[in-house]
Amino acid sequence: MTKAQHGPQQWGRLAADFYVGLQEQAVIVAVVGGQKFKGTLIGVDIYDILIRQDTGLELLIGKGQIVYVHRAT
Repeated sequence: MTKAQHGPQQWGRLAADFYVGLQEQAVIVAVVGGQKFKGTLIGVDIYDILIRQDTGLELLIGKGQIVYVHRAT
């Protein structure tokens, strides 16, 4: 395995790679204020993530409001 090449302020796995690994997977997103949302990760851009809940409701969550994201078990 080769070492990832990044700029001087980066090392290891990038956040974008983390989100790619969760694409179309069930995730839990915790936000500031303590709420947690469960859904399928269907989109990511520079400012937001988009999840689809089991009800079909799609939520656009600003990355600035996210405390953590992890794969749902």
